[in-house]
Amino acid sequence: MNSPRTTMSHEMVDFVREPPTSVLNLPYNICERRRKLESEKRRSFAKIASKMGKETRRPDPNLKDISKDRRELVFVIDNGWTMFDHWPILTFVVETLAMNAAGIDKSGIDLRFTVEGSRHDANDIVGDYGRRVLKDKLQAAWPEHKSKPNSTTDMTAMLETIYNEWCDNHQPATTLYVFTDGKWSTESLAALNLVASNPTSPHEIILNPPPLHKAIMAFAEQDRQRTGKRHFSIQFIRFGDDAPDIEHLQWLDDHLCEAHKYRDIIDHCSWRATVDKIFKGSIEGFLDEKDTKDPPVQYDYKQLVEKFDQYNRGEEHGAGADAHSSPLIRVGTQKSTVSTSSPRTMQKRLSVFSF
Repeated sequence: MNSPRTTMSHEMVDFVREPPTSVLNLPYNICERRRKLESEKRRSFAKIASKMGKETRRPDPNLKDISKDRRELVFVIDNGWTMFDHWPILTFVVETLAMNAAGIDKSGIDLRFTVEGSRHDANDIVGDYGRRVLKDKLQAAWPEHKSKPNSTTDMTAMLETIYNEWCDNHQPATTLYVFTDGKWSTESLAALNLVASNPTSPHEIILNPPPLHKAIMAFAEQDRQRTGKRHFSIQFIRFGDDAPDIEHLQWLDDHLCEAHKYRDIIDHCSWRATVDKIFKGSIEGFLDEKDTKDPPVQYDYKQLVEKFDQYNRGEEHGAGADAHSSPLIRVGTQKSTVSTSSPRTMQKRLSVFSF
């Protein structure tokens, strides 16, 4: 007998269940990793040093290959208005990955937002102090709950800005981790599917690439001159399971570079993928080609989001910050609709890297 399915505005779930008391007990690898990181004990002097901006967490041995090439890690946060309902989960995921990446990027993680980046961007996220800055930035950058002027993500402009800054800074080994719902896409899925079904034909979208594709191809052109691991790579971490967004991001992963005869520098997965897949999927070809199926959501998405929001505010067990401090609660957790507006023109940003 087929399992019942419930379609919600953002995620598709099987067997809607009651979530556990703590998000740390949810059956997702990111939650398991956070539980492990939170349980690690550090000596008192290490805690003091970390609060002063020193990194005292031990590097994850599974990520040692990333640190060998002194790779820069840049977290690109989509805070366009369509991300409003995903924000508590995104916050948890970003904070967990920042903890897990300790010691990998020696200069610290750089943080870039797609909306109002001049207010929210940060450089050199290192140690407990840096991660407190990260938490504050994520709280301040919470997206608008409905479409407003300058509240829509322009991913093309974001990537073009990063490319220019990357070139200005001598093109170090770099991975972008793009946390997004993918709703900034303006390409026709029909045109993309034609390429997927017959990649050798001279399709118009390949002969005359749209601006987003050109922005990504600029990185791929530079990577073409390298050997070994992908010198520059882009990892899309998706929030939401709307079919068109999945199809578009997966097409970028599977076909964009191949259609233009570049080495593949793109990977795509959901936030429910394994932490190793998130970190290394775009860097190592083996993990990129290994498109494992993400675990199902299993829970009512609205309820799941509220659980993560409570955890992030430190009141998962009924104590902590004022509940009214959460934008999610202030607007009554009302749902956003899919954005179909055209991307806005991004304001010129500050430097993307601090090498």
